[in-house]
Amino acid sequence: MLSKSVLFLQGPLGPFFRELAREFSAHDYRTHKINFNGGDRFYSGADHCVDYVGSVTDWPGFLERYLTGHGIQSVFLMGDCRLYHRMAKPVCDRLGVDFMVFEEGYLRPDTITLEKGGVNALTALDFSRAALAAASSQRQQADVAMPASMKQRIVYAALYYWAAFFQRNRFDQYQHHRAFHPIIEGAKWWRGLGRKYRCKGRDGQIQNRLTGELSGRFFLVALQVHDDSQMRYHSDYESVEAFIEEVVASFAAYARDDETLVFKHHPMDRGYTDYQQTIEALAEHHGVAKRVLYCHDISLPELYHHTKGVVTVNSTVGISALLHLLPVKVTGQAFYDIAGLTSQCSLNQFWLTPEPVHAGLFDRFYSIIFRESQINGSFFRELPLSCENARLFYEQRFRGRRIAEIVNVAEPVQTVMDGEQAVA
Repeated sequence: MLSKSVLFLQGPLGPFFRELAREFSAHDYRTHKINFNGGDRFYSGADHCVDYVGSVTDWPGFLERYLTGHGIQSVFLMGDCRLYHRMAKPVCDRLGVDFMVFEEGYLRPDTITLEKGGVNALTALDFSRAALAAASSQRQQADVAMPASMKQRIVYAALYYWAAFFQRNRFDQYQHHRAFHPIIEGAKWWRGLGRKYRCKGRDGQIQNRLTGELSGRFFLVALQVHDDSQMRYHSDYESVEAFIEEVVASFAAYARDDETLVFKHHPMDRGYTDYQQTIEALAEHHGVAKRVLYCHDISLPELYHHTKGVVTVNSTVGISALLHLLPVKVTGQAFYDIAGLTSQCSLNQFWLTPEPVHAGLFDRFYSIIFRESQINGSFFRELPLSCENARLFYEQRFRGRRIAEIVNVAEPVQTVMDGEQAVA
């Protein structure tokens, strides 16, 4: 029978993995947790918890010994592009251990994502013509609405970074996937909060223009977090600035003279980056200074009814735009970049002839995503419900399938043996 031993690596900043391990333990699983820094340790919780204090080079060997020594069947983690997780996947694949990846919900705000093998551009979901044709066109909705979680995110992140800071000597060989100092991180969050209110008036003015005089005559560009793994590993851009430069140059050369380009800053990146000067300089250089705008905290759904289309590298904003049947141009690698959904033309052509969204195709695409990868829950709120839903989803979608595969493989062998005995 399939092992009921599971291992948790790094999860969302906060207690979600701790509570999820408790949920699994309460249902007769043997749970394990590996901590890589003091923040992981602060939120750690499982039947067996260990600290990994070795080097990055030694990590794959340590993991392989741990997986085999404890009979681990599934490894859970958040973010398949983090350094230690990228190194863990080939080990899991070689040993036949399920590599279970959590991510923010594709269909936010009421869902979180769980996939086997990878998420986003690394998804194993089947979006072939045959799969889409066979999928239901009925959209399902999450049963429970998830409340806003920004305050919890801030508190959980602060505790995580301070715990990591105070235990940095124990984990002195740890390498984080982004900036890690609590004072620096805290300062950036405070700067982001100040920038939010400082830009509030200007954002309001821009929103009034976009929903008024510019309605139907602007394109929306969704910027991503500057160190987002989606940018680093699933696009050819060296930076967000490089993406901005390509978009402005293309818009200036090919868009109609009466249309406007609007860049929307990512809310989680507000305290880290500001592209005002970059955008203004590029717009001036290309002769479109009066036709390019930059905003921070305008609600995207409020703009969707007024924009001609959305440009993104590979953000899930693209899915949100498709939900509203808006033309979308993807410039990186995204699992939803499918003919009939997104514009397959070049960026230069997109300004003049954005391809429409096939509504029926999107409904079937949506139903595959919802059924195969979305859990009604949140990493930061409603944790008992979210963890229970996550366990049940895992058991129904993944563990159950593995058991069925084992049974199906075993049955023919048993049939042959029975037949041989009968002949004898």
